[in-house]
Amino acid sequence: MENVQDKSMCLGKLERCYHTIQQFKKRVDSYMYEPTTMALFETKLYLKGRITKLSETNQKLLGYLKSSNEILPEHYKQVNYHIRETFELEFDFLEYTMRFRPPV
Repeated sequence: MENVQDKSMCLGKLERCYHTIQQFKKRVDSYMYEPTTMALFETKLYLKGRITKLSETNQKLLGYLKSSNEILPEHYKQVNYHIRETFELEFDFLEYTMRFRPPV
């Protein structure tokens, strides 16, 4: 029974990560965050690359967990690492968007 709870918990976390990543994907292409300098352009490309990588990884992990009856310790580690990477993306994206705010 514990394994089922772990699996459903991981699925829930991955679903939240998926929605977060999709939200960032939409926002990074928003006209509000069009780069005006080379540094911002490079940051945007970096973020888009990370978003694509995390989106692909998320889909692979979700596919595996949905098709499998049990979760292996290695997959549990991968899910936790993916969640950590998504939080880091969130932090990096917030830093990027803060550069577009007018000075106070």
